Amino acid sequence: MPRPTTPTGRDRLLTAFPELHEYGTPALLLHPHLGNPGPQDSSVGGPLLWPADEPWPTCDFLHYDFDAPQGAEEIHFDAPVALQPVLQLFARDLPDEHALHGGAELLQVLWCPNSHPQPPDAFGHGYTPWLTIRSRHDTTNLRPLREQPLAHTAAKEYTLPPCLLAIEEITDYPSGAFLPEELADRIQEWEEDVPQTGHVVPKPSYFYDLAHRRGMKLGGYHRWSLTDPAPIECECGTPMEHLFQIDSMEPGGLERLVISRGYSLGLHHCPASPEHPHHTVMQ
Repeated sequence: MPRPTTPTGRDRLLTAFPELHEYGTPALLLHPHLGNPGPQDSSVGGPLLWPADEPWPTCDFLHYDFDAPQGAEEIHFDAPVALQPVLQLFARDLPDEHALHGGAELLQVLWCPNSHPQPPDAFGHGYTPWLTIRSRHDTTNLRPLREQPLAHTAAKEYTLPPCLLAIEEITDYPSGAFLPEELADRIQEWEEDVPQTGHVVPKPSYFYDLAHRRGMKLGGYHRWSLTDPAPIECECGTPMEHLFQIDSMEPGGLERLVISRGYSLGLHHCPASPEHPHHTVMQ
């Protein structure tokens, strides 16, 4: 006879509040782990396929070195910094029923692996890397690079080791601030309603056990922890969608990756047009 399994915190919350199911959205946890990816592989921090006629992106924005002497933290390097790979994700490697935005065959995310006082893509924060995206609908003209450009200066916390992916399908849930107020209030009352005596089994937390899952994630909801959740709009007025989450200190190989003081960086894009600028949000 199989042994009964103990319900997880997520299971307990969804049993207590089955109406939460209608607010869930499919997402993918990428679970990067140390490996030896090639340019044909989906990877984090690995080599990329690249068009021969497309210049490699660089950064010449103002940088910030927290270890520099006082008064010399802001730096303009003499030469631009070559951006470094964060993510290469092929649509062919996604589980069934999942696709890259706009039907792309390949998503590539690169960043300048240094802090910037005012990253041009930042939504209300500073002192993080600056990111750029390549969403490619045709990969026939992509080739491995004979030598991939390296950044002449890179903060150790933003230098990513090459990792392979172990993609997991999940259902992600929004911050409680985006739930109906009546439902959010009932969840809070349920969490706080615990016996004051005897053996007390802690109740799960919607914020920590169900909402906005931690880890490197495609789609789903961004985690809000530093500030109150706020809608993010493109300059065209369209609400932006969460595309990709980079999290700090993820087990499996990215334990040294630390966004600021241990936060996450969410990459948001405009669903109306891939040409519109993206935003990053640190939380």
